Amino acid sequence: MGLHAAVARARSFSVRAARPSRDGGDSGERKAPKKMYYEVKQTTPPQRSLGTHKFPLNTHCGDTIELRNRYFVVDKVTVHYKLEYGKYRKDDTRLYVQEATRYLLNKHLDSLLEGSDATKDPPRGGSEAPGEENADDGDGLGDESSG
Repeated sequence: MGLHAAVARARSFSVRAARPSRDGGDSGERKAPKKMYYEVKQTTPPQRSLGTHKFPLNTHCGDTIELRNRYFVVDKVTVHYKLEYGKYRKDDTRLYVQEATRYLLNKHLDSLLEGSDATKDPPRGGSEAPGEENADDGDGLGDESSG
């Protein structure tokens, strides 16, 4: 009977972790995304550094961010690595941004350039305007068969 009593005591014994559970116990509350530091650079010439700022870990191209009461659109995200002791170690992550107004202006100008007729070559063979007649018709100068 000593063995059964030890098993029953072991089953009733509970262990609590020193740390709270990962979900925090309240499943209805959402946690904020993890954040990391990014070095922010403005891409418009001349390139300027806007400093190091903390943004969500999932910041990517096309995101709009706010710095110093101005809005910027992320153009490019680059991760720089450093070789130390034969292994690559993450050195820093950079965000290359444009001001939102500049970004929208560039998008608009790109769409105008793509849809513009001024940049396209005129069609070949049918370059005459309607209503104009061919210069060889009716004057007889270029016609060798009439002689």
